[in-house]
Amino acid sequence: MLEISSLDSGYGDTQVLFSLDLNAREGEVTALLGRNGAGKSTTLKTVMGLLPVRAGTITFDGAPLAGLSPHAIAHRGIAYVPETRDIFKSLSVRENLELAARISPPERTTWTLESVMQLFPRLGERLDNGGNQLSGGEQQMLAIARGLLMNPRLLILDEPTEGLAPIIVKQIGDALLSLKSSGLSILLVEQKLRFAARLADHVTVLGRGAAVWNGSGDELLQDEDTKSRWLGV
Repeated sequence: MLEISSLDSGYGDTQVLFSLDLNAREGEVTALLGRNGAGKSTTLKTVMGLLPVRAGTITFDGAPLAGLSPHAIAHRGIAYVPETRDIFKSLSVRENLELAARISPPERTTWTLESVMQLFPRLGERLDNGGNQLSGGEQQMLAIARGLLMNPRLLILDEPTEGLAPIIVKQIGDALLSLKSSGLSILLVEQKLRFAARLADHVTVLGRGAAVWNGSGDELLQDEDTKSRWLGV
């Protein structure tokens, strides 16, 4: 579904990604792991058109994404939930969700306001609250629900458990397992190894801006050398 080949990218004069290769298959969860600074978020931002492609290619269903604006990439069927969540704090939960639903293509109606409330019941209790009145965990639920209401073919998540209490991490994990069982394709960046391994069909480990390991989550959990060298576990 998503194919990244020999990708170079970065910020200004600083190159972060070096000939990165990465594939995310349809109907699977692909996890991208690595230490801070390895290039995980840079990869996602480049896919979404927030950073330019310096070299290499990014294709989605065989069509190139390089050079497209972020909103054009979203309309192709990719929803991006950034690490910063970026909800509209001056709007209510309901308004945040209704805005996202406006760009959902008419032929894809899997996710509605009612169905995201079933996935995250807490949001149903907070529909009239402003985004600035939500806890960190509630904001993360809202960010994911907003992405789902775009009815994407690929959901990209950047550190969805960052800074959350263990009980909220479990709720987010259970929700993502439900999304996986529904067949939604997911590209996940995550720091928590076991959380990612539990979800992922395939794992790519980044080191110094390049892919240094590929395999399943179970294989990674058993690979002590890779965990020590590239993940610090």
